[in-house]
Amino acid sequence: MRTLIAGGGTGGHLTPALAVAQALREADPGGEVVVVGRRGGVAEQLVAEAGLRLETIDMRGLAVANPLSVAGAAWRLPAAVASAGRILRRTRAEVVVGTGGYVCVPVVFAAAARRIPVVLLEQNAVPGRATRLLAPRARAVATSFAETAVHLPKARVVLTGNPIRQEVRTLVPAPRRERCATLLVMGGSQGARTLNRALTGCLRDMLDEHERLQVIHQCGALDHAEVRAFAEALPADGRARYTLAAFFGDMAARIAAADLVLMRAGGSSLAECSALGRAMILVPYPHAGGHQLHNVLPYVSAGAAVHVPDSECTPERVRREVGTLVHDVARWRAMSDASEAMGKPDAAARVVELVSEAVAARAEQRAS
Repeated sequence: MRTLIAGGGTGGHLTPALAVAQALREADPGGEVVVVGRRGGVAEQLVAEAGLRLETIDMRGLAVANPLSVAGAAWRLPAAVASAGRILRRTRAEVVVGTGGYVCVPVVFAAAARRIPVVLLEQNAVPGRATRLLAPRARAVATSFAETAVHLPKARVVLTGNPIRQEVRTLVPAPRRERCATLLVMGGSQGARTLNRALTGCLRDMLDEHERLQVIHQCGALDHAEVRAFAEALPADGRARYTLAAFFGDMAARIAAADLVLMRAGGSSLAECSALGRAMILVPYPHAGGHQLHNVLPYVSAGAAVHVPDSECTPERVRREVGTLVHDVARWRAMSDASEAMGKPDAAARVVELVSEAVAARAEQRAS
């Protein structure tokens, strides 16, 4: 089976794309998987590290409120569709998987024009503009949230869960401890300034209050120098229980070793933490249409997470929420159990089934 995966312009869209690529190679070792990304984008590094073939097209993000951005996107789209068509011919793709974002738009347009079946992935509860635009052209839309179907009335929506990386799927989480003892704070590869400042504002007091608490902190590249200076000024005992990095290459293992995660609410991070049964304190990104808030609500309703609005993510609030879960063992355990119940570690395999089904259906149509 020859599959073309069109990843978005960001790492958030590429993570599920690479997870599906890994699952396709496991299910069909003799098949071929090619990823399409933006020229000069993050895909060039991530896809190469995954050992996959990369094709690129010239596309940029779209700012809907900016007329010049809209006009520029419309002007570039025909050339991008033509470029995508050449990639489809070159790769002889039998099916296209689109993971959302602006990069997949010309690829899906080109595939639909050639009657190549399309399967879309949507990792957020409220689908993005690209998914809403492309869904009527897709054979199926694989979603992470049941709520997404309401927003795509003209599409076949299948709840699969958000595909997670192989290194997460194969991890065995650390045995559940008697109490919450390890806090992981992460804001993505670029970090999250709100989380960084809230944590550094309360860390000394938190470590003093909870003598066994360990804190692992991925602060991102932008704030690393500032946070590192703070860490170096901690007392010796504090430094021994606080681990800092701009970016952890073994983030899956870090999540598995944690008891509680303080983070944003991106689809891939939520999927990985719930697959590993980790309780969460979620601070959704307040911009980009506020879509992360919609991701948070199902986890809060299920009892798997605590919601802290970005505007309320202060040192005092973080200290209080963490302290509550450290002291209230029953609540922390219930949150961990609820998180595990929401996890879908087999999501990538479910998406592969949809992809295989699409190829088989096209073959039947051709035969008839």
